[in-house]
Amino acid sequence: MRTWPSVSPRRIPQPCVPSMLGILLLLVASLSAQNTSWDRPSCTEGVVSVARGQPAVMACNISNTFSRITIRLRAHGKTVTIFEEQPPGRFSGGGWKLQVHGGQARLVITAAQDAHAGQYLWHLQGLQRTNRATYLNVSGEAGPGRGRRRWGHHCGQ
Repeated sequence: MRTWPSVSPRRIPQPCVPSMLGILLLLVASLSAQNTSWDRPSCTEGVVSVARGQPAVMACNISNTFSRITIRLRAHGKTVTIFEEQPPGRFSGGGWKLQVHGGQARLVITAAQDAHAGQYLWHLQGLQRTNRATYLNVSGEAGPGRGRRRWGHHCGQ
């Protein structure tokens, strides 16, 4: 039967301890340096309520520059992509206007209608990817000459 020589705790190579400590310190410093690059998103939260025909504004800001932004509307059992853009720029369609510059994005609905109501899903991409949601509630009677828009008639349809 073969036996292996026992290794005494005194025989652990000492250079391993300082190099492991150095690696740990380097990792901590690296993580601290990366924290200055977080996007830190700040968006309109909860429910935005507006009267039919009135303007509605929602916004998302990050501390870095946007590289891509996607906004979807989920309502009536459907999810529709409103915007999928590479900033900067001003984009519009179906009663929505999106203004993106640097780390600021602002979604404006000039005259909110039933077709605009629902959950807005924001997919933000700066140095990280972030998802946020905001609800838009449109209430009240349609103003003179405005009429009511039915779901599905938006985005230039």
